[in-house]
Amino acid sequence: MNPLNLVLMNPTLFISIFFLVSICNAQKIKVTVNEAQIFAKYGTHTNQAVIDAPDEDRGLKQIDCDYVFDLQEKTSTFFSRSLGGVGSTLPIVNVTQNGNQYIIETDDYGRYDASFSYHTKIYIDTEHKTMTYTWYDAYLDRSFVQPSSKIKMTVEGMQ
Repeated sequence: MNPLNLVLMNPTLFISIFFLVSICNAQKIKVTVNEAQIFAKYGTHTNQAVIDAPDEDRGLKQIDCDYVFDLQEKTSTFFSRSLGGVGSTLPIVNVTQNGNQYIIETDDYGRYDASFSYHTKIYIDTEHKTMTYTWYDAYLDRSFVQPSSKIKMTVEGMQ
């Protein structure tokens, strides 16, 4: 008997194989950040314009936080040990991929006032192991760019 026919005739075996394939194809990017710097500039600007001529540079900060971008489940999870265990999970609203480069978009909310919302774009390069977190604050009319350095990145289920 053909092995494919055997699998198709046995529903339990078919479901088990399907489940294993789904687990193996989980697409996750995990990033641990130990150092980052926030740049801000009044108005709407490109990321490079904010970095080149910021109105505010908050300086290089030592931090300890994790980001998990689950591209299959469309979730972005953040957890910060350096902020005392603060964390959140947000839906991913869009993912753009160009080779090893990803732009992951979420709608975040204010840390002090949850009624404020911010559209974020996270730029990830899995080949060069870089991540830049960006957002625009419409309430303050400011663009923010947070390049991360000293990061550890793992990629699961990506091709």
